[in-house]
Amino acid sequence: MNIQVLKVAGNSSVNSVSDKIIQHAVNDGIVHVDCIGVKATYTAVRAIILATEYLVKEGYKFNLRPYYTEVDVQDNDKMVQKTAIRWTIVAKKK
Repeated sequence: MNIQVLKVAGNSSVNSVSDKIIQHAVNDGIVHVDCIGVKATYTAVRAIILATEYLVKEGYKFNLRPYYTEVDVQDNDKMVQKTAIRWTIVAKKK
């Protein structure tokens, strides 16, 4: 199974992230949402709230799990590892 990982930045559009979460949760049944930093986490949480409200209205049940994960990011010209918060959303039609 190929699970889509959405990388959220502090300047990401909440509505765009929410739409992508809904799209992958409905079509694939699962999606990961990664964020690094306070602004990105705030944006991700707002998008997850909007997405889960929509999923509930459309008759989906879902599981939501946050955890820490190590991700590789480009810092100037080299790759470095940072700790991200990853939200895993698993959705299933009731």
